[in-house]
Amino acid sequence: MKIAADNIKEFGNTEDICCPRCGKHVYMNLLKATNGIGVLNVSLLDINVDLFAICPECNSMFAVDKDIAKRAGKEKSNNYSMINEKNITFIKDLK
Repeated sequence: MKIAADNIKEFGNTEDICCPRCGKHVYMNLLKATNGIGVLNVSLLDINVDLFAICPECNSMFAVDKDIAKRAGKEKSNNYSMINEKNITFIKDLK
């Protein structure tokens, strides 16, 4: 076994939040990035889960706080209400 390749997939949308960059109220797109142990790029155990939010208006990318990402990033939970402008950190513009 080896560390599985980074797996990145769409993970839904936040609830209506105010983008810290453009100030508009939007439903941000969420991306889930995981690293884990697996075989042939199939993850058997997720070790690291990161969530990223992308504003559809200004194309800014934000990292979601690690503690929030751990709880909201579980497959069967829909805890997107935990994600708000207070617990996202600007990373970069995607333009």
